[in-house]
Amino acid sequence: MDAVHEPPAEALGETPEFELECLYDDAADPAELTVFAPENQRLTTEWVTADVSTAVPLEDVR
Repeated sequence: MDAVHEPPAEALGETPEFELECLYDDAADPAELTVFAPENQRLTTEWVTADVSTAVPLEDVR
């Protein structure tokens, strides 16, 4: 059984888009990165913060 379900091609055109920005705690040696929507868009999640020591490269996730 395959755990990955590909959405139908027509559903991909309906995916919402968001304007996101990010800030980090130290420009010279960032340890945390926070991603957020700059405008008050009333999103379910207002921001996401990732700690560098626990982050996984995107290439390793795929």
